[in-house]
Amino acid sequence: MKKIIILLCTAVCIFGCNESPKKDYILLSGTITDATSKDYRLVKRFSDQDSPLSIKIADAGTFVSDTITLGTGRYVFSDGRNTSELYLEAGGVYQFSAIEKQFRTTAKLTGTNPDASNYLMTKVARIIRLRGDYAEFNTLDEKEFLAKQKELNESYVSYLDSFPNIQKEFADQERKELYYYNLLTLSKYEKAHRRYAKKSDFKVSDKILQQLEGLDFTDEEEYDRRGSYTSLVNDYFSAKVDKLLEQEDMDKYLAKLKVFGTIPNDHIKNALLFGSAGFDITYTNNMDEYYQEFLAVSTSDTHKETITEKYESLKKLAKGNPSPVFTDFVNHAGGTTSLSDLNGKYVYIDVWATWCGPCLREIPALKKVEKQYHGKNVEFVSVSIDVENAHEKWRNMVTDKELGGIQLLADAAWKSDFVQAYQISGIPRFILIDPNGNIEASNAPRPSSPDLINLFNDLKI
Repeated sequence: MKKIIILLCTAVCIFGCNESPKKDYILLSGTITDATSKDYRLVKRFSDQDSPLSIKIADAGTFVSDTITLGTGRYVFSDGRNTSELYLEAGGVYQFSAIEKQFRTTAKLTGTNPDASNYLMTKVARIIRLRGDYAEFNTLDEKEFLAKQKELNESYVSYLDSFPNIQKEFADQERKELYYYNLLTLSKYEKAHRRYAKKSDFKVSDKILQQLEGLDFTDEEEYDRRGSYTSLVNDYFSAKVDKLLEQEDMDKYLAKLKVFGTIPNDHIKNALLFGSAGFDITYTNNMDEYYQEFLAVSTSDTHKETITEKYESLKKLAKGNPSPVFTDFVNHAGGTTSLSDLNGKYVYIDVWATWCGPCLREIPALKKVEKQYHGKNVEFVSVSIDVENAHEKWRNMVTDKELGGIQLLADAAWKSDFVQAYQISGIPRFILIDPNGNIEASNAPRPSSPDLINLFNDLKI
């Protein structure tokens, strides 16, 4: 009997020693056919990952990532141009494949339970294919729009269900996302229909508005997922800003602070306040008032410090201060031009780029103003921030569109000292400098705005 017990104990020890420890890391390898980009990154969504995991693509197109220890969740695999969203499980081993030139349509994952990843990689393309052209979709009258959207939404849910092995946690969250995406589509319909159907006074019926009633717009966890719910919240409070501006004549940037500052959830309130403040404080005509109001409504000390730094920098761009200068910018007409060459006249500067749609839409108005003020005490200067490989495109566009004024090319695109000094984060941007080289307006009116002519008249240009 004693021998039997010893044998049993020995067997237990042997089997126990041979049992492999459970693996909690993730392995990812693969091949990108005809890869020209050699540097990819892997980032886990909704995580505190310090920095992206760098993945190098070998000359043969193959790659093997470092051990991934961030656990189960959604990951973004990208080189900045080609992107796939993956769902990787702790302990999983995966193989990724794609053809670079058809990256989006050929990307595929095999290995440990890959259904969620393959769903994510095909979801957006399928939505676009089924919905069709966005403008045409939103041009439909309301009855047709609602019928088609109902059919589409049912199809989106059915597609999720067609992947039988998707993890329950992922499926539950994705159902929420599809629910919010449906509501987001409905909420955007009014503005989209006005634009694409060219009906500026169009209003949706209560049938659409009722579907949005009762939604909690202060769910912090859902907001931080950066999906359709986040867009819904942003649109909801932006609509409140529009309504306030209809009722009161006030600065639109201050109106945002007034509305966003009343949001009961501090996290969402601060996210919206800070998300708009970095841009708005640059463009408001009431910078001091804006800054003080931001400090009053924000409850984030970190955000207050950042906006304070921005405010202190922007004060250097106040009216009457010496303007930042540019030196030896390439002139389309030949040679180079510096701001100092233009002393003695007002200088109206348009900062633009050939790829910027809003910039191009201002060209007809700019030509008209240039013609109206030809020979008067103002120089019209256009500064392109196109990158080096687009310089030839810039040269051709200036010639083909017969752009007037002084056409210059910034020395380092966005990183030009002049662009950085004016804290330009969006274009087109218009600047007016007085004959002494001092700032008249760091955010001058656009050529298409009647405010520009009013300003010129006030200055007796």
